[in-house]
Amino acid sequence: MSEATAPAPRSRRHRWLLLLPFVWQVACVPLVNDVAWRPFSLPFPMVWQMAGILFTTAIIAIVFAIDKRHPEFAPADGEA
Repeated sequence: MSEATAPAPRSRRHRWLLLLPFVWQVACVPLVNDVAWRPFSLPFPMVWQMAGILFTTAIIAIVFAIDKRHPEFAPADGEA
């Protein structure tokens, strides 16, 4: 297939979702650092970090599902 007739590659904009866990863990720390609420008798920042682990897992699963649905997003052999 020549380049002129090849379909345009799909956008990889969904990978920007991977920045959300970074924002959750780093950018929001000043907002949660002084919260006095202690769920489960744990300091709130610790609970925030544990919730961040679940949030990050969900975001990675979403991006993985989108990548799996569109095989053209997968790296070619030799790429990593």
